[in-house]
Amino acid sequence: MTVRLRQSVFVPPPLYVVADQRGFLAEAGVEVETTLTRSSDQQRAQLVAGDCDLAVTAIDNLIVWNATGASIRLLAQVERTTPLHLLGRKGFDTITALRGAELGVDAVDNGFAIVLRHLLRSHGLTSDDYTLTPVGGVRERYDALLAGEIAATLLGPPLDELARREGLPVLLAIGDELPDYPGQGLVAGPAGLASAEAISAYLSCLDRARHWLATAESAHAVDMLIRGGYTELSARASLRSAPDSLTPAAAGLRRLYAIRAELAMMPPGAPAVDELFEPAPLASAVSP
Repeated sequence: MTVRLRQSVFVPPPLYVVADQRGFLAEAGVEVETTLTRSSDQQRAQLVAGDCDLAVTAIDNLIVWNATGASIRLLAQVERTTPLHLLGRKGFDTITALRGAELGVDAVDNGFAIVLRHLLRSHGLTSDDYTLTPVGGVRERYDALLAGEIAATLLGPPLDELARREGLPVLLAIGDELPDYPGQGLVAGPAGLASAEAISAYLSCLDRARHWLATAESAHAVDMLIRGGYTELSARASLRSAPDSLTPAAAGLRRLYAIRAELAMMPPGAPAVDELFEPAPLASAVSP
């Protein structure tokens, strides 16, 4: 029997690429229709409307999404951390140079914009020192940065590498500043949560991919991701963030809430930290 799922991603995560390339999905009878999203707002709308079952997104998004009436749950953490870099356009090669500048984000009050605010604050810039402008997903932000429409933005593999090849300066790396910051999560809306059998099968395939990456030779793993659309450098960067477990790290989830508390940006009606993760699908998919 074949089960089908629809997922929305900014960039296909390594675990999904490996599960597809290694044939784990086909063996399990799981068909995944993957579409690239333009923004987290689009992902939320798709999940709420039932136009997609799953999304790979910043876990912080769930705090705002569910505070505004959505019913979206975290199923798994598909990266240990997200290898994001803050890149500036030419002429903006220090954090101080961003004072008075326009910075591109996906959304101003959720996702990676929150950690960007935190990091800039830790480097001496307050929210009055810059402007956050919604540009869209990682591809849209990359294009805006190259076009000179924004002074800086956060980018991840493979687009951070491409920006560096264009000579754009790296101002900081999230992994260096916040090693416990959680990577992206696989989340589900009501339509996905209703597809328990399909989700369980998919999570089992992702866990097989995780085990394969843990034992595969580095060159073989890199080649696998290259065949899935990564460049060599972005593949190596992404593999360094492969998770040890699909279970979301409790410390990482607490970090998201601590950052929001520090910034006084916890929205009214936000779920408690222990309400983000729905453990049942992963528990039924992965043997203890």
